[in-house]
Amino acid sequence: MTIKLPKPDICDKLLSLIGKKRALRIPPGIYERFGPYVYGQAEKESFWRALGRPKNEDPPEGWVYLDEIIPGENHHG
Repeated sequence: MTIKLPKPDICDKLLSLIGKKRALRIPPGIYERFGPYVYGQAEKESFWRALGRPKNEDPPEGWVYLDEIIPGENHHG
């Protein structure tokens, strides 16, 4: 399975300026539905939800931070 990660946009950069991160999730059931040879698009968390969450809090259930998948990748600016 190949997952395409969304590129950081202006909202991600604004969040990083105030020390917050935006979570990602892989669409649920994609592997079961399409098998191991599927291309999927990771979904970004809402900007407003990420903005309202306290710093250093764990992401919601089923979501992960990009730097947990690829270490050092969430430091864009």
